[in-house]
Amino acid sequence: MNETLERLQLQDQRKAVRRARRQGLHWYLRAGLMLVVAALGFYRGGGMFTSIGVVMIVLALLGAHLGRQLRRGAAEMERKLDLMDKAGAP
Repeated sequence: MNETLERLQLQDQRKAVRRARRQGLHWYLRAGLMLVVAALGFYRGGGMFTSIGVVMIVLALLGAHLGRQLRRGAAEMERKLDLMDKAGAP
């Protein structure tokens, strides 16, 4: 009974790892889109569009950093889960 509960918890944690990887990828995609919007803002020129471009570059950098951290954390969690799985295997 205890073993099945542990396996279910490991499966739930693996699902969380996959979800974190997916969210990290989505943040990378959002950051890319923000860079496109920033480039369009700089291309259009003018004070307001240039300001929007600068803000979008800052947001893109923050989004890329968040995506990287999510994916790095997911990789670390996956490594720990593999070690736990190997340690628990007969």
